[in-house]
Formats: sequence, C-alpha cells, structure tokens
Amino acid sequence: MMRETDKIEIILNHHAGNGRAQSACNKVTKFLEEIKFEYEVHLTKKDGDGIRIAQELADSHQPHRKIVVIGGDGTLNQAVNGIKNSHYPQTPLGYIPGGSGNDFCRGIKLHIKNPVILMQAILSMQTPRQIDIGKASGKEFSHYFINNIGIGFDASTVYYTNHSERKELLNQLHLGTLSYFTNLLKVIKHQKSFQLDVKYDNMDKNFDSAYIVVATNHPYFGGGFAIDPTANPFNHHLNLVVVKKITGLTFIKLLSKLLTNGSHLQDKNVWHIEKKNFILKNYPKQHGQMDGEELSIHDFNLNFAVDQQLFWLPIQ
Repeated sequence: MMRETDKIEIILNHHAGNGRAQSACNKVTKFLEEIKFEYEVHLTKKDGDGIRIAQELADSHQPHRKIVVIGGDGTLNQAVNGIKNSHYPQTPLGYIPGGSGNDFCRGIKLHIKNPVILMQAILSMQTPRQIDIGKASGKEFSHYFINNIGIGFDASTVYYTNHSERKELLNQLHLGTLSYFTNLLKVIKHQKSFQLDVKYDNMDKNFDSAYIVVATNHPYFGGGFAIDPTANPFNHHLNLVVVKKITGLTFIKLLSKLLTNGSHLQDKNVWHIEKKNFILKNYPKQHGQMDGEELSIHDFNLNFAVDQQLFWLPIQ
C-alpha cells in the first residue's frame, strides 16, 4: 500500500522560458499554500544544478514525497540524469512545463496546460507512468535524453539560437520557435556535409554527405517540428533520421515538408530506422545538441539504447 504524498519537492529553473517557469511555479505554490500542503522549492542557479538536486532528493529516498520539475526540456533532462545517477534510479518525477520549446510534453501528448490542474493531477496519482527515454554512451560521454540528440544541422541551429541576440526578445514575445527558424536559415548557408557511419543489427550504413542527423525518442524537435512523425515514446524503440546534403530548391522543398506534414520521410534523400540500439560515428567534428542544449563540437562515437523513466504525469 503506497503512503499518501505529504510533501512536494520542486526543482525550479526560474530562467526557463523567459519567466514562464517562474510564473507556473508561483501559481503552483499559491495553490499548495491554499490547501496547506507542504512544499519546498529548490532553485537551479548554475548549469548542472538540476542533476545535483535531483540526485540528492532521490538519494534521500522518501517515497511519500513527490519530486516535481518546473522548467524546460533542458531542466527535465538534468533531473532525469540526476535520478538515473542516484542510488534509487526508479524514483518517479513529476513535470510542469515552463520552457520555450516543451517538445517532451508534445511528444508524450500531455494535454493539460494549466500548471495548477497539472499539479492537482500529479498529487492525485497513485501509480507513476513509465515513459521511454534514450541513453547515449561513448568513451567520455554517458547521458540520458528525453527528446533527441542531433549532430550537424539542427545542433548548429541550436548553437546559433542560443548565441543569438534576438533569442531573448523572441522568447519574451513567446516566439521561441521563430528564433529557432530564423537561425535555421543562417545554418543553411554555413553547415557543410560530413561523414557518418551507422551500425545496427550487425549491419553498416555509411553516408559521405550527411547533413541532418537526429536520434529521437518521439516526433518533435526545435519547438514542435516533427523530425520523425513515426517515433513513439511508448514503444521501447528509438528512431534515427539522416538527411543527406542537398542544396537550393530541392532542400527548401524538403525542409517545407519537414516543417509542415512530415512527408519528408518518403524523400529519397532521407533515411530512417527504428531500433532498440544503434551506433553513430561522425567525422570531421560537428556541433551536437541534446534536448536543445549544446554538446559542443565533437567527433561523436556513441552507442544509442532505449531506457525508461517513471513519471508522475497524467497521460493515456
């Protein structure tokens, strides 16, 4: 018999979504005070705090408390990695989205937008829901991801978006996706193709002009673009999409399919698989991104596998 929840531990990234996470947290804590429910807010102040706080909370192993993340996909990524690094990797996580992209919620079809109603649902849940996540590991790299890992084109777009002066302004106008899109156009001019080796099912597939490479847990990246509409975070597989370098009008046509209806998967310049495991190796060095956060420039040599995480989330 599971004990009733008696305290909510909130991990808050108050910078996420240009104040959206802070606003959601204010509504949630006001509600918890009204119903006289005990809570504590743990602020992330620097990069990596989400990992540390989640790990410490999981290690304290208090099953009658629920850990709830309020922030964007990057904050949730850190919390998941913290839980997985803890002595109790089966500790469930609640999540109230407050980022600018919120692709994870889109991917798992979480329809509740009101943070207070979502908090009520989290409080009332007796059994956590298991959702797939990905794991990528190499010699000096081992991380879990909730959305996707990208190499090349989309990672360069994330890099330029994070370093653009307009990102903050567009976020304030709730146009985070537009910020991503304007930088996408900049990357089209600068991104070069690269070599990519894929290993899966004892087979090798080699690309000498890879351009967009995304290993994904669900359909979305970049704040709502469906890179792989067939991906599903409940089927215990990961999907891999590789787009070859094409130029001019051909690329614009392909990009418009990707941004609108997902029919790009049928294009002869696009290759995709759905597997439990695969290995990716690229050269020369490329930008990488994980759940919208930069991974800096690497020759990636990564083994991808599917894993699971328990969530306090009211989804079907």
